[in-house]
Amino acid sequence: MNIKKTRFSCLTAFLSCVAFPLLVSTDISAAEFTNFMGIKLVDIPAGSFDMGSCKMTEGMRKENRKRSFLGLPTVKPECGEINVNANENEIPRHKVSIRKFKLASTPVTSGQYKKYLEAIGETKSKDDWGLYNEEFIRLNSYGENAPVVQVAWHEAQEFIRWLNENKPNSDKHIYRMPSEAEWEYACRAGKKQKFCGSDNVFDVGWVNRNESDHQHEVASKKANAWGLYDMSGSIWQWVEDVYHDNYVGAPSDGSAWTTLSMDANVVLQRAISQVESSMAKRTTSEIEGALTIERLNYDARSKERRGVPLKSEAIASRVLRGGSWRFSEAFSQATYRLAGEPGNWYYGNGFRIAATLP
Repeated sequence: MNIKKTRFSCLTAFLSCVAFPLLVSTDISAAEFTNFMGIKLVDIPAGSFDMGSCKMTEGMRKENRKRSFLGLPTVKPECGEINVNANENEIPRHKVSIRKFKLASTPVTSGQYKKYLEAIGETKSKDDWGLYNEEFIRLNSYGENAPVVQVAWHEAQEFIRWLNENKPNSDKHIYRMPSEAEWEYACRAGKKQKFCGSDNVFDVGWVNRNESDHQHEVASKKANAWGLYDMSGSIWQWVEDVYHDNYVGAPSDGSAWTTLSMDANVVLQRAISQVESSMAKRTTSEIEGALTIERLNYDARSKERRGVPLKSEAIASRVLRGGSWRFSEAFSQATYRLAGEPGNWYYGNGFRIAATLP
């Protein structure tokens, strides 16, 4: 396997909020399944939720400065309670419907991943650029139950492909990565908490204020309401989606967003149509909608002037979620998003698997 090492990357951009109802979900059943690799998966129920954050955009601030000067009422986003600390890549808040699926209760552990490396003969390789190199061994020397790290997105996909090809005939699950929407939905577990299972990150995860220099054993903190551990803090977790600078044009059915973020013209027209639809339904005010469309056109022209090149899907940045023991708690919030190149071997990157039945 020839995986290129690449530098860690992080991107953010700017867009406005759109109003949607509050978080909605159904109750979870207690069903669990442990597969042949010892990975335990729990049922995640079907439901819907509001993905992302509500944020006052710069366009709205500018409009309010004018209105304040003229003595007119100011405008507010209609997406709910404003999160003043939200990043631009967390908006607009949008409603997403999720089908029932299964998600691993913890990230893939070092012991589970090593079994896979042994099965494919990687542990016998002498190639310094192979998966089982000295750096990998050093970073994963904290016990069999610690989450595996230094796993690129491409490598996580190879692990999942191997699972599907080598599972026993009695296992009818189709293994895959969770979509970003599924990940946030499962993280929230029907709640409106700041982190995945609590408003206090130290209840549910490891962050840099724990003063630790390595990852910790999985499930050593509390689970969220749906029995999921280590969704906040611990390690960064890959999801299926291509990274986009914002949620304009994102799927509403919970599927992974795999179209390229650089297809600016299609994204622009889709975004404008969504805003116009929201204005027609009166879920977005005419002023807010007009400001959003103005900003969309401005951003599109800005990208065109910079000559942003198209990327192939194979090298397009992918989304990382959850934060890490080396980052502050701000990175572990339920809505926080990060971009990473899919060949990135960063020492804090790991993953957890999802599954569906055919």
